Amino acid sequence: MPTPNELLAAHFIKVADITAVYADATGAIGTVDVVEIDAPSGWVQLCCTAGKQIRIAAKAAARPMGRIKPRGWRCCDRSPQMRRGLTPHRAVIQRALAAAETVDQRIADLQRTGGMRDINDEFRWQGDIASATVPLWIGSDR
Repeated sequence: MPTPNELLAAHFIKVADITAVYADATGAIGTVDVVEIDAPSGWVQLCCTAGKQIRIAAKAAARPMGRIKPRGWRCCDRSPQMRRGLTPHRAVIQRALAAAETVDQRIADLQRTGGMRDINDEFRWQGDIASATVPLWIGSDR
């Protein structure tokens, strides 16, 4: 069962539209459209922004022998064009978890200082305004 911070981190990754290119244990290359917290066993994933994963995978597959050894992504190590914009999966997950922890800590601080009460009051007030009905005669010729 994922922790609340893992759920929040997964949400951050989904909202940020992070995708990935992977090499599996056999060296086959593929793409991931929605990066998960846990990568499948035996995969090496390099994350990128949405829309780049297919082009990067195609370039990697076009390399000699058409496969990459999962231990290295050696073709990406040699080519600055291939490396640009790629982040190891573990680094992306660590950043997302750190962001979730920051949000968690900020909420705890606000609860301790009474700031959450102010936020909740403002939220309720904005909700009341949004749900208020406007009389039909406003804006009419009446």
